[in-house]
Amino acid sequence: MIIGHCDPHKYLYHYTSADTAITGILKFRTLRLNPYTKTNDPKESKDWLFDIGSNEGRDLSAYNRSELSAKLSHELKNKTHVTCFSTDEDSLTGNQALDINKRGFCKPTMWEHYGRRHTGVCLVFNRERLIEQVKTQIAERYPVYCGPVSYADHVIGHHPDHQEFTVNVDVLERVGVDEYMRMHLAEFHQNLFFEKMTDWKAECEWRLLAFTDSDKPVDINFEKSLAGLVFGCDVTPENRKEIFELNHCSGVHHVGLQWKNNRMWYDWN
Repeated sequence: MIIGHCDPHKYLYHYTSADTAITGILKFRTLRLNPYTKTNDPKESKDWLFDIGSNEGRDLSAYNRSELSAKLSHELKNKTHVTCFSTDEDSLTGNQALDINKRGFCKPTMWEHYGRRHTGVCLVFNRERLIEQVKTQIAERYPVYCGPVSYADHVIGHHPDHQEFTVNVDVLERVGVDEYMRMHLAEFHQNLFFEKMTDWKAECEWRLLAFTDSDKPVDINFEKSLAGLVFGCDVTPENRKEIFELNHCSGVHHVGLQWKNNRMWYDWN
């Protein structure tokens, strides 16, 4: 059961349209990691501009900052693939009446933006099982990172403590561009890919990220980790029926959402 528990770290919630769920995710039992540039936040989709530094006294004028930045930004963003989830708030009690507004699948703005204006669905994944599935399928080939997004607002300008936008050309010359990107990502993935402005904080976002060798999407078979599915309050009867059929005998727990006197509640029908 995905309702009435008090472990805020047990589940992850992925909002999507009914059409995407029916024709892609549930049909093929896969969850897609897309290039980072496909996100809807300009902070993430716009190119980065890197500074250039040396600890060995190299002549920095020999490097074209614009060209080097463009290459690294393009490679890092297009080869980094991500899928995003919401999470429960930490203060769950196990009482479904008290907890409903703290649940990762009960966020009206998320339903509006990602659940096709409340006509879509929210897929509920067992976090531990999903991470295991991902590592089993791709971790031998690609670096995999996962965890919650942090939220912070930064002012423009150089900040000595923030080295994620500085290229160490000493290391770059020694290991080459491809290895340098992997090293840079390993050191700075939290700042580069797991931080958003505080305006997004209500999403309680959690991310799964892989650094691959191309810009092609990565599909993860999730079969053992899909625990539940929540219908938006305006999902059509036809889509609801088709989704039930796709999940038949899968052990997936289905529940809907409805509104009663300005309050969100469960639809058990």
